[in-house]
Amino acid sequence: MKIIVCAKQIRHTYARTGTSPESHYICPEDGVYRVNPHDEAALELALRLKDRHENTTVVLLTLGPMIAEDALRRCMAAGADDLYHIPANGPCASGEHSPASDPLDQPDPWVKSDLLARAANNIRGDLVLCGKASLDKGSGQVGALLAHRLDRPYVSAITDLQMDPSGGALQVQRSAGRGVREIIECRLPAVLSVDLGPDLRLPRFAGRQWAGTYIPRQLALGEDVVAPKVVCTRRFQPRPRPKIVPAPDSRLQAYERVMRLLTGSRVEKKGEMLTGNPESQVEGIIAFLKANGFLGANGAAH
Repeated sequence: MKIIVCAKQIRHTYARTGTSPESHYICPEDGVYRVNPHDEAALELALRLKDRHENTTVVLLTLGPMIAEDALRRCMAAGADDLYHIPANGPCASGEHSPASDPLDQPDPWVKSDLLARAANNIRGDLVLCGKASLDKGSGQVGALLAHRLDRPYVSAITDLQMDPSGGALQVQRSAGRGVREIIECRLPAVLSVDLGPDLRLPRFAGRQWAGTYIPRQLALGEDVVAPKVVCTRRFQPRPRPKIVPAPDSRLQAYERVMRLLTGSRVEKKGEMLTGNPESQVEGIIAFLKANGFLGANGAAH
C-alpha cells in the first residue's frame, strides 16, 4: 500500500519587531518556515500504519516554492520514503504570477486540489492524507476538493487511523465537536483530513543522515493549469486587539486622569518584601491583612 501525505510549507509569524509601517511592523526575523502542524500529524498517522503493516510506503507531496526544505527533510528523517515536489506559484492580485520567493501568493484551493489530484494519480497512492487546515490560510477546503477530483470517499478531522489485516478497509476516529468522537469505516482508496493529534516522532541519527542527502523528485504536470475560482485582491496583516480602558476615577486631579488614560489606566502594584525568620514573616502577613481590611482586629476574616 502506498500512502501520500500532503505536506504544506508555511511561514508562521510569531512576533512583530519591525519598524516600517509599510511592512506592518513585521521583519523577516519575525517568522519561521515550517511544515503545517496538521500535516505533521497526518504523517505520524501514516508512519504508524507503516509500522503495523508490511509493504507500506509513505510518500510526501508538497506544492509551491521550497521555503521549508529543512522541515521537509526532518519529516523525511522521521520515516517517509519519498518526497515529490510540484513547483507552482499563485497569482498576485493583478492576475500575474508572483515570484517564487513570495510564499504568501498561493494558488486558490481549487487550483491546489487540481495539482494535487493529478500528482496523486501519477504517484498512484492508495490513501491520501492531508491536514484539516493550515495555519497561514485556514480555509480547510483542499481535502474535500481533492477527494471530489479523485472521486474517492472522504472523512474529515480524523484523530486516529486503523486498517484491517486484509488491507481493504479503514476504521477512523474523527472529532465531531464538543468532545464527541465518531468511529467511521470506509473502503480504500480514500482521502482523509487529519486534525491535530499525535506529535510527529523524533528522527534518528541515521534517518537525518539519509534525509540530508536525499534529492526531492520533481513532478512536471504541464502548463495546463485550471483557472482559479477565487482570487485574493487584497491582504491585511493581523492587527493588534483593542484594549478596553476603564474610565479613571473622577475624584482624581485632571493631570492624574490624563496620565491614566495615556497609560491605559494601568495601576502600579506596590509590594513589600518580607524577610527574617518564618515567625516574623507570618506576623508581617497578618499585619498586611489587617491593614487592608481582610482581617478584623480580633483576627476574624471579613
